[in-house]
Amino acid sequence: MADKNLLTQQFDLYYADEMPEEPKKGQLNKEFGMYVERPFFVRSDLGRGRYLDILGRNMVIKTPNGFNTQQWWFDQKTKTIKNW
Repeated sequence: MADKNLLTQQFDLYYADEMPEEPKKGQLNKEFGMYVERPFFVRSDLGRGRYLDILGRNMVIKTPNGFNTQQWWFDQKTKTIKNW
């Protein structure tokens, strides 16, 4: 088993003419395993299939309601998940 400290010191080398292009909207970002700017829901395994939702400044688990506050997307520029 590899030492955790050694894993944090590993890098990938890309030659300038072989540098992969950043995924575009709708394409899979293989590094993060998410599609760029493609809306998705975060569904809980709790009863009634509750979804992650935004209520004011809080994140909550609620029943599906069709509002955009329950939709999320992967932002390629910041490498973060954002609320739609």
